[in-house]
Amino acid sequence: MLNWEMNFLMILFLISSIMFLSMYKHLLMTLISLEFMIMNLSMMLYLNFSFLKLNIFFITFFWTICVCESIMGLSILVYLSRKLGNDYTKILNLI
Repeated sequence: MLNWEMNFLMILFLISSIMFLSMYKHLLMTLISLEFMIMNLSMMLYLNFSFLKLNIFFITFFWTICVCESIMGLSILVYLSRKLGNDYTKILNLI
């Protein structure tokens, strides 16, 4: 039962990686694909920890770091969209 769930999450992780590599021009799409990758990683961690009967405290720490990362990414996105009017990543070379 755990095998097909892990395979499904690996496929979702690969899809999000492909989305990250193909949508690199817009910062918002890059952030969305990174959040999707983090969600898949956390689900894989949860399945592994619950299967091995380990402490799940690490997942709360992982989610705390992920929330801080997403807040920083969104603040950069808001700053760029207010200052420059768009979210193209080619503009990041000017900063």
